[in-house]
Amino acid sequence: MPVSADPAPDPSSTGPSVQEPAAGTLAHLIAGRLADSDLDEDTRALLLTVFQDDGGAGGRMPGAYLQSVTVSGFRGIGRTARLPLTPGPGLTLVTGRNGSGKSSFAEAVEIALTGDNARWRGRSDIWRKSWRNLHHGQEPQIAVELRIDGQPEPATVLRTWHGDDVADSTAELDRPGHDPVQLTDLGWQEDLATYRPFLSYSELGQVIGGKPSEMYDAVASILGLEQLAIADKRLRELAREYEAPAKAAKAELPALLALLSGTDDPRARAAHTALSGRRPDLARAAELAAGTGAADESLLLDLRRRSTLVGPDTEAVATAVARLREAIAAAEDLRGTSAEDALHRAELLARALAHHRAHPTVDICPVCGGTARLDEEWARDAAEQERQLRAEAEQVLTARRELEAATQAVRDLAVPPPDWLPSEIAAAWDDWLRCRTISDPAVLASVAENAARIAADAARVTRQEAADRLAEQDDTWRDAARTLAAWLDKARAAEQAAPHLARVKAAQKWLKAAHDEIRADRMRPIAEDAQRIWSHLRQQSNVALGPIRLTGSATHRRVTLDVTVDDIGAPALGVMSQGELHSLALSLFLPRTFLPENPFRFLVIDDPVQSMDPAKVDGLARVLALIAEHRQVIVFTHDTRLPQALKYLRLPATVLTVDRRERSTVRVRSGDDPVKQALHDAKALARTRDLPSDVIARVLPGLCRTALEAAFLEPARRRLLGKGVPHAEIERRIAKAHRLTELASLALYGETDRVGETMTDLTRAYGQQATDHIRWCNKGAHEAVPVGDVEEIIRRTADLAKAVRSL
Repeated sequence: MPVSADPAPDPSSTGPSVQEPAAGTLAHLIAGRLADSDLDEDTRALLLTVFQDDGGAGGRMPGAYLQSVTVSGFRGIGRTARLPLTPGPGLTLVTGRNGSGKSSFAEAVEIALTGDNARWRGRSDIWRKSWRNLHHGQEPQIAVELRIDGQPEPATVLRTWHGDDVADSTAELDRPGHDPVQLTDLGWQEDLATYRPFLSYSELGQVIGGKPSEMYDAVASILGLEQLAIADKRLRELAREYEAPAKAAKAELPALLALLSGTDDPRARAAHTALSGRRPDLARAAELAAGTGAADESLLLDLRRRSTLVGPDTEAVATAVARLREAIAAAEDLRGTSAEDALHRAELLARALAHHRAHPTVDICPVCGGTARLDEEWARDAAEQERQLRAEAEQVLTARRELEAATQAVRDLAVPPPDWLPSEIAAAWDDWLRCRTISDPAVLASVAENAARIAADAARVTRQEAADRLAEQDDTWRDAARTLAAWLDKARAAEQAAPHLARVKAAQKWLKAAHDEIRADRMRPIAEDAQRIWSHLRQQSNVALGPIRLTGSATHRRVTLDVTVDDIGAPALGVMSQGELHSLALSLFLPRTFLPENPFRFLVIDDPVQSMDPAKVDGLARVLALIAEHRQVIVFTHDTRLPQALKYLRLPATVLTVDRRERSTVRVRSGDDPVKQALHDAKALARTRDLPSDVIARVLPGLCRTALEAAFLEPARRRLLGKGVPHAEIERRIAKAHRLTELASLALYGETDRVGETMTDLTRAYGQQATDHIRWCNKGAHEAVPVGDVEEIIRRTADLAKAVRSL
């Protein structure tokens, strides 16, 4: 298996970290493909719009290792406990029994950096509300020390809580010489989702046991194609938006046609015809809905015009006639008065003066023929007399002007009718129009008011009849017209959306092809790494893993696994055991660790050994060791098989042991192997004051036997593996060794039934005291045995364990 990642940078380096943003690379790739495509400009613009990167508040996460995790008041950890780590490539095993608090450290790293925990997703609220430690949960906090590329000093992510829900927390990054920064402002969220450096046993089950789409998402997330998925989602949303009016119009059309066919209104019949073809005539239907363009259009138009017909304004006519009558009376009152006589005389003098000015040399009177001289003196006297007479006659002139104005006012009200005037009222309107030609004011006053009233009454009757007929006609059409208008709104919206929808469909087609090609290119090296990892993890399995492909999209996305059993094709998830499925999940997950653009130089795995048979544990040990050549790998496990496998395979690893005492006091100590751990527990027992002797007699032999069992197991596995014995057979033989002496026989000869020879050889090599001690430990695990010097017994156990491990 080639670990294809570049060598990890030195964490103490002060040079800048050069990393190519995956999102930028993908955006550049898409832009280039669009430039070379045959899509029109509008479709290209649409794709660039939906492909816009929402981006984070800051930059990408720089490369980082873990230096330590310090926890207090969280999950199984009460008082402050610190897990020290070596910030660089290498494998660290964190061991401890179930409930010791080791998984709390693993969960603490994840929640400190992400604010969430994948293990709790989908669980009841009690999981999210029971995160505080019961003994010391008042001020919980998690501090994760990071060695960030290019930074000489470690940085610390500190997460603190201010509520009872696990989500009620904030985190900030504290770097020496810098002000603290909110973690959410650094823009690391995308990298934490894409290159997620955490994996738990429950997640392994979710990767394989979940829905096909969930498995796809778990694998596809490492390809950095989220922008393509987001763009596809946006296009699908746009397509739904543009398809909605057409779908609504299509769904409602049958009911509309049924409604239109259920009435005998000519507009309804015409609308039904317009909408019944393969391509509905929306313009025709719109005319009908608006009330124009009906089959019997002339009738409806005539009725609508009649319904608006307005006759003479009888009030205005009455007012004008009253004014005319007053003017006539005023003129009559002045007839025969001195004012009128003065007017006549003034007019006569005016004519005489005009004649004199025209014939100044003629002195004969043009009226009487007298010889009186008409000279200038006479002209002055005549002009003055005319002025005086006209002033006296002004009242007559005013009366005449008012009579003329009043007469014209009545005539002006007799306006011509519209050219479409109904014939049945034309005679009445003609009588009214004749008032315009009457010159005698008295005659006009006597006939105008009556003629106007007759014409107005005729217009009112015509208008009312037309309105009644229209109302009767519209009663059967109104609901249909309203429904038709509402449907037309959807149909027009669909018509307007059609070119946009076509553009979206073209964009979707192009994006799908581009997505499939880019996905295949990016998946190829990852799939190859996954196959190589599987080749290590499949130890002694007859299941072979071929090409891994991501197929489909949207709701039909899945991971296609080419699995064969003894060279016969088979459905992957149906033929694999639980251990094989978990190994497969690891094969799919671990390649993300090798990606050069992955900023996380560390990988945290919680409890990966469950359900694995011994062969796969060996394979896992090899895989982890290979990854650890370039990455920092931290594995949390309670299963002793993984540290044992690393021991007998002679693979380098740092082993830390976590144990939990009263009131959630968690301690981390070096725990290189189970021998040292058992001896440590024995020494702790020896240091306990006032411990009853019967307790020591029951507990101490068991601890010593545990140490010797672990010591004998290492050469036993090594010997059997060296002989080529399958892992399953090795485990069968180990399980068969019920007594310590049988385990010793297995270590020396690979068989459990050569106890006599084994004890003889051990006596020869280490003395009778050694074999007596083995028998004492073996017996003491089942019954009370005499205990002498406790310190001497522990020393003897340690010496013997050290000796037998080199067998």
